[in-house]
Amino acid sequence: MKFLNRLCFVAVVGICLGSYGFLGAASKDVQRPLKIGYVNIETIFDQYSKTEESRVEFEKEKEIQQKEVVKKQEDLRKLQEAYDKQKDVLKPEEKKKSEEEIQKLQQEFYALVGQANQKLEEKRNTLIETRVTEIRSAIKDFAEKEKYDFILSSQAIFYGPQDNDVTDQVINFLNKTKK
Repeated sequence: MKFLNRLCFVAVVGICLGSYGFLGAASKDVQRPLKIGYVNIETIFDQYSKTEESRVEFEKEKEIQQKEVVKKQEDLRKLQEAYDKQKDVLKPEEKKKSEEEIQKLQQEFYALVGQANQKLEEKRNTLIETRVTEIRSAIKDFAEKEKYDFILSSQAIFYGPQDNDVTDQVINFLNKTKK
């Protein structure tokens, strides 16, 4: 399926480029050759200076969530241990009350774990989305500054001359402009 999507994308790009070339040939004003580059988005993302900032921010949030979960887990463990020591001497109503309290704390623990995971997933997605938006904007700005007609993703290209790979140039541009 992924292959089919890429193949369709390449076909559409080919049609667009063919149309662009055809329309350009008909115009008297367009005398320069088409300037096309491609980038590896994953490499740009990994080498973008703000990506590391996002990783640090995510790790801080992860530590906060883990501390809350560990604290709740410790509370549950202590309550369970206290119950296990006393369960043989407790009256039936006290035993039932302790078991209900343990069950309530277990439910709170599982809810906290679920909330922590959801919060972390949302944080990760927000940070990634922010960086990807910045990268796309930088690619557009780079293309306009360097007068590229098209900059494509290397994932959509089966082959391209190494000279057309502008990944490193975009990384340098991005890291300079986004500081």
